[in-house]
Amino acid sequence: MRLKINPFLTVVILTCTFSWFSFPLSAQLPKEQVDSLTRELGKAKEDTNKVALLITLGNEVGYADPKKALEYGLEGHTLSKKIGFKHGTARTAYLTAITYLELNNYALADSFLNISEELFRQLNDNRSLSKILNARGNKNYMMGNYRLAAEFYTKAAEGFDKANDTATALIVYQNVIALLGQIKQYEKAVQLCKKVLPLAERTSDSLAVGYNLQALVTDLVALDKYEEAAAYINRLLWHGNTTGDQSLSAEIFSTLGTYYYRKENYAKAIEYFDIAVKKAELIDNKYQAANHYNSIGQAYYRTGNFSRAKEHLLKGMGLAREYNNKRAESNIALSLSTLYDSTGDYRNAYENMVLHSKITDSILSSETRNYASELETQYETNKKETEILRLQQEQQQKDFTLRKRNTYLVIAAGLLAATLIILGLVRKNYSTRQKLSKQQSILQEEKIISMEKQQQVVSLQSMINGQETERTRIAKDLHDGLGGIFSTVKMHYSTLQQDTPQIKNNSLYKKTLDLINNASDELRKVAHNMMPEVLMKVGLAEALQDFCNNISSGKLLKITLQTFGMEERLNSSTEIILYRIIQELVNNIIKHAYATEALIQINREGNRLSVVIEDNGRGFDTKEAEERRSMGMATVKSRVDYLNGRLTIDSRKDIGTTVMIDLLING
Repeated sequence: MRLKINPFLTVVILTCTFSWFSFPLSAQLPKEQVDSLTRELGKAKEDTNKVALLITLGNEVGYADPKKALEYGLEGHTLSKKIGFKHGTARTAYLTAITYLELNNYALADSFLNISEELFRQLNDNRSLSKILNARGNKNYMMGNYRLAAEFYTKAAEGFDKANDTATALIVYQNVIALLGQIKQYEKAVQLCKKVLPLAERTSDSLAVGYNLQALVTDLVALDKYEEAAAYINRLLWHGNTTGDQSLSAEIFSTLGTYYYRKENYAKAIEYFDIAVKKAELIDNKYQAANHYNSIGQAYYRTGNFSRAKEHLLKGMGLAREYNNKRAESNIALSLSTLYDSTGDYRNAYENMVLHSKITDSILSSETRNYASELETQYETNKKETEILRLQQEQQQKDFTLRKRNTYLVIAAGLLAATLIILGLVRKNYSTRQKLSKQQSILQEEKIISMEKQQQVVSLQSMINGQETERTRIAKDLHDGLGGIFSTVKMHYSTLQQDTPQIKNNSLYKKTLDLINNASDELRKVAHNMMPEVLMKVGLAEALQDFCNNISSGKLLKITLQTFGMEERLNSSTEIILYRIIQELVNNIIKHAYATEALIQINREGNRLSVVIEDNGRGFDTKEAEERRSMGMATVKSRVDYLNGRLTIDSRKDIGTTVMIDLLING
């Protein structure tokens, strides 16, 4: 995350690697799995599933190839807007933004963060809003706005703490550690690293462990605690060689170079600095590369190889200027000044020293202006508070004078004043009683409303339980009663066929037998639809797949079912209600949509469950449908309300309809 090197004239060089994260936050996939997803992308239709594939691939390749990740993010963003997929538009905007940050394009990163933030606010997705706050912290950190970065990081951490999201909170901790190092609070940074490292190890998050080890060694070296740092060197080297995050790997090898530089093992330092440079160039991170060139240049200088030192320092200066990395430019200017001084080129030594001083003063002035602005704001706030206090004191003095005058009037008026006081007390007492009575009435009304809501929930629960009980009874009666009768009739017909073989050629006999078989099959289907046996035995996902297969076998409507995170079953009541909801919505598609294809997606993440049902039918006017809501949709709405969920319907004529259901589940 940071690199501190003792340069020629005690210059401190700091670089920063941030913890980028997107959707989902997870370890990297194996290469063969990424290749499989890429092949699947080539065959995918332009729907929400393709958007999900683009996001997954963007997250995965972003570790090693930010430019390719940018292509996936932009393609997914365009597709999401085209098909009206708001959640996908928000996610792809965020992916594009953090990739632009990694490519040092702050303006476009800001633009896409604004788009993503607005959409996530509309979706009420607080966890994703916390990710955006962290990304804004990263941007301000890289631009040197450390106080503003600290504000964003703090807000992000508060958001993740509320969500009990330990894995993501680790990432914010890493950025806070980076910030502590930047302002040279190394002792605090070491303490926080030692607190966070065990948390990262318990989550088995190799990236988090790598970031924390790199920060810990960097801060220990900054404090000259080489023996303590040595205890972590081998683990840090392992992470540098194995992590797929090339940005982290570059910083790890730079930190190892710093350690050996400070131990005056310059050959080893050059070896690791060189690896850091190559890894930074591999991912086209010019911000890191400029600092690493300065580091390797200083190491060559210490070995007396001035020509190689100059070569690397000039490369670093070119990158620092090209990408407006003022801190790196200032530090490299000081390194070049020392180098030119050692080779007798005093003119260039002087010019680079002047450049270093000029940039340092500019950075200091900028930070001073920011600090002065904060002080001015604080001064104005204190000034206003002082004025408020003065006015309050004046008011208190006026009140005291008024009370004093009233006392004199009471003494002068005697009994009259006493009478007025008594009347005032009686009136006040009456007023107080009125207020208490009104408050009690309000509380009573609120209690009645609360009880009515509870009664509505109980009634709804009773109704749903009654419906399911009746469905189960009817299904059982159909299966055991009529089903048994049909089986007996079929058995008798079979006996009749054996006893009278010539009857097989009778057309009326054959037609009657076909009708009996069809009626028996239809009865079995009705009983199955009323209470699918597979739902009771193996769960919602398998029952829905069976339901979709039955519908698709009719060849009028092809239904695709996709489930994520449904390995564990929900409680039976929730499964039955969700099955009924989806069953009713599919029936609506069959009856009214004239669709040829439909997609059902069920995604479970923790205690959150989302259901999306899309079709390519003729669509409808949602406002008009709301006014004349059918019995079927009213039943769907009541069942979603019972689960404390949210139902959203988006329909466009001649394009299709999307129904989204979001709810929290307990199991």
